[in-house]
Amino acid sequence: MSASIPSAGPGTPPIPVGPSAVDPATFWTGRRVLVTGGCGFGGGHLVIRLVALGAEVGVLDRDPEQAGVLADSPARTQVDVVGGDVRDEAAVTGVLRRWRPQAVFHLAAQPLVPESVRAPADTLAVNAGGTYTLLEAVRRVDHVEAFVFASTGGYYGENHDDRPLREDDPARAAANLYGASKIAADVAVQAYARTFGLPASVCRFMNTYGPGDRQTSRLVPHAIRRLGEGGPYDFGDRDDGTTRLDFLYVGDMVEGYLRVAERLARHPGDCYNFGSGRPTAIRDVVRMVSEAYDAVARVPIFRGPRRDRPIVKSLDVTRARTDLGWTPTVPLAEGLARTVRYAATGPPG
Repeated sequence: MSASIPSAGPGTPPIPVGPSAVDPATFWTGRRVLVTGGCGFGGGHLVIRLVALGAEVGVLDRDPEQAGVLADSPARTQVDVVGGDVRDEAAVTGVLRRWRPQAVFHLAAQPLVPESVRAPADTLAVNAGGTYTLLEAVRRVDHVEAFVFASTGGYYGENHDDRPLREDDPARAAANLYGASKIAADVAVQAYARTFGLPASVCRFMNTYGPGDRQTSRLVPHAIRRLGEGGPYDFGDRDDGTTRLDFLYVGDMVEGYLRVAERLARHPGDCYNFGSGRPTAIRDVVRMVSEAYDAVARVPIFRGPRRDRPIVKSLDVTRARTDLGWTPTVPLAEGLARTVRYAATGPPG
């Protein structure tokens, strides 16, 4: 059975404004929260963490019965999960009016690059149109004190130098429809904050990985699947293996979301990068996955055309560290080991 989210009442203090420090151990206790896409990979980890912190959590997800970390967790019985699409104005408005959340984390998206090429219209409709629908609904209620949007490092397009990308770097032409759709949504959130005073912020993450990610079109789950199949350690022709990217453990991503919401009253409308700041070649990442799997350093196969200049992308997280007190805590090797262990044994306990 799912828990029911109570109506708003006078007992929960508003999100504070001012220079005083926020105590995460008590901030979320009794606070009403809505997470769109909360049954997915990143959303599930966020929901589990919010429940552990004492929040009363509702989830809006168009696939509420999907397998994932939330379905595997005891926290699932403490969450009110409703099936619904963020493109559906009536569904979104109804959820906001019934739950009256103080904080909204918007993670619902079509997140896969290959799928965005196969189904561009659906990707744009969900990622850009769905975000607009939710922004309009939030604008018309008076109880949302923090709107946190899950954007992407894809906002910055392709990059070929070692300089970490900053929040004030411009959006660059995306190489796929996923990137284009997220740029549109990112810019819309910023515009609503400036135009209507909406208490909103944008989080840009790079290559989040971690336990329970079942999307094998992404690098780390693909590597784990290949290892389990026992065949060639083959990563196809999408890359030559030299691309160097910033990888962020999902637990560090979750803490980034929370820090933004906790301090949003002091930094409304801001954008924040979250990453390790240390780009790693993807061929080295999958070698690390192989070693974590069975201590064998396999040589991965990448059959993409050889690049004269490798793609390099990492994020400058100075603003998150300065404004929010956030820093990544899980090194890549440790995070990959946790991810492989979860795939082999399932959730702890």
